[in-house]
Amino acid sequence: MANSRSRPGHDPSLCQIETAQRGGRLRRPGSLYVASRILHNLRNHGLLYTLRATFGPRISAVRKRFGGRQAVVSTPVVVDDVLALRPGEMVEVKSLPEILGTLDDEGKYHGLVFTPEMRKHCGKRYRVYKRLELMFDEYHKSQRRVNNTVLLEGLVCEGAGLGCDRSCFLYWREAWLRRVSNLATRETIPVGEVTERS
Repeated sequence: MANSRSRPGHDPSLCQIETAQRGGRLRRPGSLYVASRILHNLRNHGLLYTLRATFGPRISAVRKRFGGRQAVVSTPVVVDDVLALRPGEMVEVKSLPEILGTLDDEGKYHGLVFTPEMRKHCGKRYRVYKRLELMFDEYHKSQRRVNNTVLLEGLVCEGAGLGCDRSCFLYWREAWLRRVSNLATRETIPVGEVTERS
């Protein structure tokens, strides 16, 4: 049986991500992150998208700093943003235009970004894995309470453009989902299948 006791005066980390930098060899330093993102965007999205993605946030930051009064980021009002979803329920990811309509100028809904990788799941149905109520922020060593957010079965980040294989769960605001309430439909529609609504 393995000895679970730690060394005297040693406080073991409870999150592997905190110690990941010591668990493997350095492949790409953080200083090259921006360059790698630019190359990825050029290969996959073209020059215009790359210019907007690279310089857009920087221009906005300069405007906020020197443009006097800062603009207030306003989150659009969504009527069905609280579904109280429970594990096992079937949901349908809303269409891309519907989800984009929930995002503020920074591409977020109440602080949570909708990533480009999540777009491919629009219009598909999945089962709720669990609610996301508490989250440990390993970067700031703090615990955060999360509202109206769930994890969906099998939907993990593939690290597109990041070169990351951690496969973290994607976080889904309930405002981006639609409950599938018909029991017969839940039993006949394969999870992940694109469906058409009348």
